[in-house]
Amino acid sequence: MVFVVISAWRMMPAGLKPLCGVKVMSDLDQLLGQVAAQMRNAPADPRLARLEDAVMAGVVSRRERAVARRSLALAGIVAVGIGWIGSVVPGSPAQAASRPAIIGMSDYAPSRLLGQ
Repeated sequence: MVFVVISAWRMMPAGLKPLCGVKVMSDLDQLLGQVAAQMRNAPADPRLARLEDAVMAGVVSRRERAVARRSLALAGIVAVGIGWIGSVVPGSPAQAASRPAIIGMSDYAPSRLLGQ
């Protein structure tokens, strides 16, 4: 921005320079220094006090979303891994269990009626 002001000042016709109120670059430096001092001495905007709370709430919200995303990704990877391992490991052939000696089982129990 200062470069633009300097360039514009140098390109300005000599007759218009006194009308601008700034005669030399040192006057421009003093003017900018005064403006900077006024800004430094001005009271802070009260909205700045609430800004930290809003920023921290946003940070917490983003962190929670990131944790949820990572947890979901981890659950998906574990599920895919278990499915892959289950499909790769050869299964043993199914065999019926031997008939246990059950004492006091009714002849009308579903397993007895179905012939098992």
